[in-house]
Amino acid sequence: MKENRNLKEYTMKKRILYNPLTDEFATLGDKFEKIAHNKVNGMYCYKRTTSDGLTYYEVFKAPKRVCKDGGKHECYPQTAEFGFGTALCIRGSEKYTADKIAFYMANGFEAGRFRA
Repeated sequence: MKENRNLKEYTMKKRILYNPLTDEFATLGDKFEKIAHNKVNGMYCYKRTTSDGLTYYEVFKAPKRVCKDGGKHECYPQTAEFGFGTALCIRGSEKYTADKIAFYMANGFEAGRFRA
């Protein structure tokens, strides 16, 4: 039987392993600190401080992924996952920052958008 080298059924896909969520971590010069976690609806809030000193609050429902230890854990969302319904980045200087964070932490994204 002649082997066809043009058809490769086996492809080596690059597998990305993630770190499970921790209370504090730093990446690309930004510092992340867990502010709140609602165990009932799975929502998290992290305070993000950039290397320039800007503050953002990231509210999200953590996706479960295979982590470096081989188990499935809740992980920080990837950049492409940010957007309403998955993960929000709220500027720390906004007028209703605390109200927005409290609304999404209590209700998740199912309740719709925050209205002042």
